[in-house]
Amino acid sequence: MLVAHWTFDLDTVDGRRVAAAGGGAPALELDENAEIVPGRLGEALALDGRGHAVVPAAPQLVLSQVFGFTLAFSVQVTQGPTGEWRGLVYKPVADQDARGLGIWLYPDAMRLRVQLFTVKGPDFADSRARLGLGEWAHVALVVDTDGMFVYVDGELDAAVPLEHAVVSPAGPLYLGGEPGKPGFSGLMDDFRIFATPLDKPAIAALGELRG
Repeated sequence: MLVAHWTFDLDTVDGRRVAAAGGGAPALELDENAEIVPGRLGEALALDGRGHAVVPAAPQLVLSQVFGFTLAFSVQVTQGPTGEWRGLVYKPVADQDARGLGIWLYPDAMRLRVQLFTVKGPDFADSRARLGLGEWAHVALVVDTDGMFVYVDGELDAAVPLEHAVVSPAGPLYLGGEPGKPGFSGLMDDFRIFATPLDKPAIAALGELRG
């Protein structure tokens, strides 16, 4: 079940707010270092390494491991490794609480690290694939009672079993850097959240939708 979908296309943009195109989620709010620019098809969210877009906490965005969930989006990173972790997605357990879910770029490589917070502390999944500088990639994170699974361009790239229950990340959703931390530089498009774990064919199909 789709619970949130931001296309970033102009018909969803009102000043610094971007309405969800599907799923009924709250509007996304741009900070001063984020903007909407032309993307692959239609428009995309542009971030400069300092900014982020944020969606306030909402009941439909409380992500449950019991029912499973999927995050899927397209991204184009335009700056190579900087020696720092750079955020793509961040969602705390609650506002100003522990890191519930995060996706970062490695400090020294164009690889992804995913973190989930469990009842015993953080668990991590690291991609083997490297994102191409200036190239579009489709990224998906699937979580269920078996583990967390990272897909890059429709292919399963990393799978990590989860021995302990995930603490549901119920806080605001940040695209780009978490507050006070570096984010990535580049574009993000077609961001979707599902309250179900998608399978490989469904994820591959999402990556084809935006060209």
